[in-house]
Amino acid sequence: MAKIISFDIWDTIIKRKCHPEETKLATARYIVLKYNNELKDEYKNIYEILKRRDEIEAEECKKNKEKGFDEECRILDVFKILEKEIFNKEMNIEEELLREEIEAEKRVIFINPEILPIFEKYKDLKMYCISDFYMSAENLKELLDYLNIPVKIEKIYSSADYLLNKRTGNLYKKAEEELGIKTEDHIHVGDNQYSDIEMANSLGIETIKTTKTEFDFVPEKGRKFNFDLSCVKKEEDSKEDRIFNTGVDLAPLLYFFGYSIIEYAIKNKIPTVYYATREGETFIKIHELIKENNPFGVKLPSSDIIEVSRMGTFSASLKEFSILELLRLWSQYREQSMKALFKTLAIDIKPYQKYMDKYDIDIEEKILCPWFDARVQELCLDKEFTEQVNKEIKRKREEILEYFEKSKGIVNDAKPMFMVDIGWRGTIQDNLAYIFTNKKIGGYYLTLYDFYNIQPKNTYKLSFIDDKNIRDNEVASMITLLEWIYNPGTGSVTGYKDGKAIRKAKDEETKIVKEYIKPMQEGMLEGAKVINEYMKYHPYEAEETKQYVYELIRKTKINPSKELIEAYYSMVFNDTFGTAEYVEKDDKLTFMQKLNIFKCRNMLRDETWKEAFIVYNNLGYMNVLLNFKAVVRKILGKGK
Repeated sequence: MAKIISFDIWDTIIKRKCHPEETKLATARYIVLKYNNELKDEYKNIYEILKRRDEIEAEECKKNKEKGFDEECRILDVFKILEKEIFNKEMNIEEELLREEIEAEKRVIFINPEILPIFEKYKDLKMYCISDFYMSAENLKELLDYLNIPVKIEKIYSSADYLLNKRTGNLYKKAEEELGIKTEDHIHVGDNQYSDIEMANSLGIETIKTTKTEFDFVPEKGRKFNFDLSCVKKEEDSKEDRIFNTGVDLAPLLYFFGYSIIEYAIKNKIPTVYYATREGETFIKIHELIKENNPFGVKLPSSDIIEVSRMGTFSASLKEFSILELLRLWSQYREQSMKALFKTLAIDIKPYQKYMDKYDIDIEEKILCPWFDARVQELCLDKEFTEQVNKEIKRKREEILEYFEKSKGIVNDAKPMFMVDIGWRGTIQDNLAYIFTNKKIGGYYLTLYDFYNIQPKNTYKLSFIDDKNIRDNEVASMITLLEWIYNPGTGSVTGYKDGKAIRKAKDEETKIVKEYIKPMQEGMLEGAKVINEYMKYHPYEAEETKQYVYELIRKTKINPSKELIEAYYSMVFNDTFGTAEYVEKDDKLTFMQKLNIFKCRNMLRDETWKEAFIVYNNLGYMNVLLNFKAVVRKILGKGK
């Protein structure tokens, strides 16, 4: 009868939720995230680090064989060589990298259920482990202890300690020699057909085979994702369930944007990410989700909301009421009434009516290119008027500075600030840069379009969607939808008082958000949880997620769900800045209007998102015209 039983460790006692190389990839990502500035340019890529590491392992194995050992290596030796090659300076962080890899293993391992009955059956035998692995017995014991396996392992024989392995049979012989047992007294359990079964059998060891887990893994940039969002979808018994499921489908757009923000912040050692209202109130939920169930393996930046808006920050950002300063606004709104201007400035126009009358300005009149208008020029030169309005501008600056200091601890010092907003030109960031003149203010956006104004010197801007074709075609068509689906329904900031932000929301807007957008956001967040769980075990760089997002955006634009279109055409939101108006989508076409093909065609020309218009009004026949037009453009070489 056998005296001992030995176990392989990987895929026998312990299983991973990912391919073994992905654990190494997690270590490579740790290096890139924490030491990005110290890396040589060619190694600022997790796949290049993984590739070089595997090459070093093979080289070390070969060297050890030439020295009379088996083809084995030790992880610390590999890390020492790796760090000399990938960094610009001497680092000596091999122990840190080993510690990180052990922690990465802990995140992905679990006890193999198949081993438990074997433990029970042979519980009267002394138990050992014999493993071909580049970590020491001490490291492997830490992993077994972490899982709290239900048996006592007397000793672990790791190939890294002896530079002998099971493939040659030498590690079996070494263990039996040390333990003073014969092969007929030895049972071995493992998953590898050659090393654990055939080689052991050839030595006379009785064996038990466990099931090997196979993973698809291609160690190169751009590998596919394999998460399943359908697992959180609901039975579509109600409109709310259908809207929820639409949100689940859109989850990658929200999640990967948040993932890219955090990755950038980690690499650039940004301590706090400030999310700008309104959409930031939705974006920050991804930050919180990721922080709660961290897939990065490093310390994450903190997050906070800053209550800001174009209207809430613009007045405070002006040096004075002058044509030169107002050109920052008029470069975008080339036609504007004085009423709209003062609403944009969040200043009551009533006390200034006498100045309007003095220069014969009707406050309702939309003035084209106001900076060229003689009346407006005279108004801006009126000392009494400008002194009065400049006092209000100064007060607004003091109020916003009080808000930032009291609510966020942010003052106009040299400490940098990093903010996130949806886009599209970073106007709020510009305004803040003119207020916080001593700060370097960074901004991260879903996407960015060409700027209307010269950028403040104390700013820099980055965007997640940086493919020009996607930005100018798909995103531009759906730009209002992309704002709408992240709307928290809390209203827009109109100003500040006593260190607090003043918010305003239209009742109809709040109602529609509750009916359509909230269920959609709930679906997005549930889908995001699925993706985040997947990302814990499968490391990716943020850049790799973009192609997936681009395909999702294309699909959403071309083939939108009815629920998404219904939400889109229900939208009502505050667009007071620049126009003094609320935005509302039009009602559906009547039956008679649908029959008028020429009217429908003309209306379609004015629609930015033509596919949505067709779906919303059930105008399937218009797709024929769109497809025909696309073919003609392609033939003429005017489009792709």
